[in-house]
Amino acid sequence: MNRIKNGIILVILISFLFLVAIVPVTCIIKAVTGFYCPACGMTRSFNSIFHFQFLDAIWYNILGIPLLVFIVFSLIMLVKDFIQDKFSYIPNLLNFFSKHYIFILLLLIISFVFNNLKW
Repeated sequence: MNRIKNGIILVILISFLFLVAIVPVTCIIKAVTGFYCPACGMTRSFNSIFHFQFLDAIWYNILGIPLLVFIVFSLIMLVKDFIQDKFSYIPNLLNFFSKHYIFILLLLIISFVFNNLKW
């Protein structure tokens, strides 16, 4: 049962990454409010990282590099749980988020401010 849960999460995560990579994404928040959201520029940031243009990645979205590291780490942990037939990473991750939500909100606010000041 754990393997099925991990497999479903892996498929959803990988499908989302492929979808974002091939489909042009328009920011609803930007369209409605005129402000750049904390995620605006993330696709361009990831693309810059893949081309080893790290300063451009930071310019497009300051959270691009940490988020990509987090995604890669999560994929590795999910595959590890899948192989070991465990379901420990997601509950641990949710526990981490519940304990550190103020820090995560602070990062999102910093990204929001950075995205709107640079343009």
